[in-house]
Amino acid sequence: MVEHPNGTSRILVRLRSKVGKKHFVRAIGVMLAAILFWGLSKYLFQAAIRPNQVVLFVAMVWTLAFVFDHFQTEKTDAKAVLTESEKLQSQKMEAIGRLAGGVAHDFNNLLAVISGYSDLLLENLGSSDHHRAKLEQIKQAANSAAALTRQLLMFSRQQLIQPVTLDINQLVSNTGKMLRRLIRENIEFVVILEPNLDLVSADPGQIEQVILNLVVNARDALPTGGKLTIQTSNVRMENDSGQAGGGILPGRVVLLEVSDTGTGMDQETQAHIFEPFFTTKAVGKGTGLGLATVYGIVKQNNGRIEVQSTLGRGSSFKVYLPAVKHAELTGESAKYTENPDFSEETVLVVEDAKPLRDLICEALSRFGCTVLPACNVEEALQIVRRRKAAIDLLLTDVVMPGMDGTALAKEVRSLHPETKVLYMTGYSGTFIRTDMLNADVSLIRKPFTIDQLGHKIRKMLPANPGEGSRKGACPKENATAPRAVGARTSR
Repeated sequence: MVEHPNGTSRILVRLRSKVGKKHFVRAIGVMLAAILFWGLSKYLFQAAIRPNQVVLFVAMVWTLAFVFDHFQTEKTDAKAVLTESEKLQSQKMEAIGRLAGGVAHDFNNLLAVISGYSDLLLENLGSSDHHRAKLEQIKQAANSAAALTRQLLMFSRQQLIQPVTLDINQLVSNTGKMLRRLIRENIEFVVILEPNLDLVSADPGQIEQVILNLVVNARDALPTGGKLTIQTSNVRMENDSGQAGGGILPGRVVLLEVSDTGTGMDQETQAHIFEPFFTTKAVGKGTGLGLATVYGIVKQNNGRIEVQSTLGRGSSFKVYLPAVKHAELTGESAKYTENPDFSEETVLVVEDAKPLRDLICEALSRFGCTVLPACNVEEALQIVRRRKAAIDLLLTDVVMPGMDGTALAKEVRSLHPETKVLYMTGYSGTFIRTDMLNADVSLIRKPFTIDQLGHKIRKMLPANPGEGSRKGACPKENATAPRAVGARTSR
């Protein structure tokens, strides 16, 4: 037998469906509290409180509770929408970063070929040759494009970083002359460096890129002149309150601040400045990657970036990087001025891009290496398995069809444990980690110059390689390696 609800029950059911379970429970609680208050007042004060007054009181209290709860719900919903918006923004930037990384990988191979053959041709041209200026323009264009791909990779955080312990003050000082050339004469350039600045662990090239991009951004915000300031200081971070660039653990951090007295930005612009390809400059005046690159570098180095700006009064960008404790400054790598010289050290070159592979083989042959070229992993393994003599170095691309370079290196070293490995890539992805690199395993970033490659290999291989490496070269394999005119075949 079904019990039909009476009038009061129907009203409560309808009320519950209108306001929702949470509001309904709160309303019932308020009404019960009001009834208790009515009874307590009557008992304590012998007050003659009328029922209609109680109803009015309950209605007022319930209305206030409903409005307050509705306001809290709107705040919660707005916060949830904001969180979802931030999530979508993060996913969008990650997707663009993956696309940029993939494009940069293929682009780096092409740039390495353009830059490499330009170097080889420039070596054969005299200083007065009328073609030299044209070749130098080609090389300069390749270098500019290479800088753009580095920005793409830094933004996408898919470039392998090789952090060292460094002093940001030293980087600012080293780049000071270059920065002054970038700044117009009507801009006052001020550098304020903390005397006892803490050291940080970061990739020097990346931090230089941060400084350069922030200074260029500040310069462009000063079209009629003004003041541009670079400042460093030690800061103790208490909590995570950054606007962008991720969180940073509490403790000692190093602050790098670049500020200007320029045009400033409104709130709408500030909300988009770290987005890739977003720019307020005229068409052809900017790529929209400068601040996006800074954002990516800061994230990759576990730091944080903040921006403060007022329209018409200037901007300030603050980069926070964790300080390292009890660390010694890492010395700079040696600078080479002479061409590397080899004595037929055997190098197995594995690169699926034929133009780049041919370039590398020709350059190493010029340097005096015995070159074993392979167009893919399968061919490389065939060479390794049938070769009895030692292989001094495996020079391999990382991202290749089928087996990647790290897996190939593992196979090669299982057959020739003495073989050293040099990875070449412009797109590390998840294949290469810093902890995988040591004295016998290193990496060179694409696009590299011929001299950079030669000196990198010279640094990894001993000056006087074992006789077995030279005498055991396989004539059949070596015959396939491209040789330049005048390449050395013996010493």
